[in-house]
Amino acid sequence: MADPLSIAASVVGIAVPALHATRLLLTDLQELKNAPSTMQQLQEDLRIIDAAITSLQAVDDTEWTVLGEEVAENSKTTIGTCQTACTSFRADIQRWTRHSTGGKLSWQDRASVGFFNQGRIKSLTEQLQSCKLTINSVAGVAVLYASIRNGHVAEEIRNVISSRQSEITDAIRTTEARLQAVEDGMTKLDLGPSEQDQQRRGEEEEKAFAVSLTLLRELLLKLQTETVAKAAAQSQGSVGTVTFGKQNSGFQAGTINGGVSGISFGKQSS
Repeated sequence: MADPLSIAASVVGIAVPALHATRLLLTDLQELKNAPSTMQQLQEDLRIIDAAITSLQAVDDTEWTVLGEEVAENSKTTIGTCQTACTSFRADIQRWTRHSTGGKLSWQDRASVGFFNQGRIKSLTEQLQSCKLTINSVAGVAVLYASIRNGHVAEEIRNVISSRQSEITDAIRTTEARLQAVEDGMTKLDLGPSEQDQQRRGEEEEKAFAVSLTLLRELLLKLQTETVAKAAAQSQGSVGTVTFGKQNSGFQAGTINGGVSGISFGKQSS
């Protein structure tokens, strides 16, 4: 395993430019005063992703060690694909709005954004939502392990485990469906000159969803009762068995909206 300090630092190193790209795109969208409703939804997605990536920056070295190098590397890849998607879409927005001035869309540009490029907007929306689900899942599992390390075990943590399992299982199903849709769309392309750009973007989306899916499955493994119990026992400096109540399975509904806030990672001050 790599030095945990270098893992945490490298995650932050990827997060900073990703946040910059996200905020630049958000600013551009906010300046479009009469943009279609789909653009308004994109703004909300970008705000939530900003909060999610910021939350991930708060995960300390010990939690990354517990989560493992694979989770850390796939988290960085997910953040990087989010940055690439935002940068690419920002270039598209600037091209689509070349006839507009003063933040108000001309009728030509409004038609371009609102009708002719709906597929591109939908594609980015789904990619951003996948990024949001995945990054929030990483932060949520990190919060869980931080709580265990700080002594919060047994029954009070069992419900949190169940909730995280439910969230990640739902995210896996959603990501699988989106990956399948992209793969199906790729098979329908005739690979002519007019569709080469669409093929390139499809390949980028396919890679992004595949990485997210791998990461989500890794996180679900981290939530197995035996894995969590082992972490709890280690945090207590014991080799005994730690149980989490009578029901160690089953799901509870729960979501993380807008990232994870109010969380202190690392040792608690005395």
